[in-house]
Amino acid sequence: MSAESSNTARLEAFSDGVFAIAVTLLVFNLKVPEFAPETVTDAQLRAQLWRTWPAPVSFLLSFMTILIIWLNHHNLFKLVRRSDRTFMFTNGLLLLVVSYIPFPTSLLSAYILTDAAPTAAFLFSGTYFLLAVAFNLLWYVATRRGLLRADAQGQVNFRGVRRGYLIGPVFYGLATVLAWWLPLVSVGICLGMAVYYAVLNYEKPA
Repeated sequence: MSAESSNTARLEAFSDGVFAIAVTLLVFNLKVPEFAPETVTDAQLRAQLWRTWPAPVSFLLSFMTILIIWLNHHNLFKLVRRSDRTFMFTNGLLLLVVSYIPFPTSLLSAYILTDAAPTAAFLFSGTYFLLAVAFNLLWYVATRRGLLRADAQGQVNFRGVRRGYLIGPVFYGLATVLAWWLPLVSVGICLGMAVYYAVLNYEKPA
């Protein structure tokens, strides 16, 4: 294995570890309803589970988003032939935001149905805005600093990728602003973006 391929392999392995930890931390937001098992009725349990629906929904949304970012991150690294300090620090910035995701996810599940919903939705959507900016920056650094393989342009529609990823900061930014007035709409936009990126495939011929 060359020094360059070893360098990128270690960086991707470290990144995979951060993604895995962030996904694992999400599940701690899911709590079993606090009933005495010998006294609770089936109707009471169903009612309590219904009241706590924001927890599994926010978990699913954040899990989907982290999974999608990991997939696109993996696709990007398949094109990278080497890394440098700027690329590694930019990748670290992306991982910083990823590792923070469990916190706003927990806030959203706890407060989205309360008067504090705007703040919870703002932090949640704002985190995804920063995530989109960080991923765009990583793509920019990789393409502008000559870190991609020589045949990358034959495998990827660079213009299409750039357009696709620039949509993220725009819509997540909109969701962040709307959070103060329409928190549920803000979260809905984040869900829509997760669906959009789930079907986005930049591995198209140029």
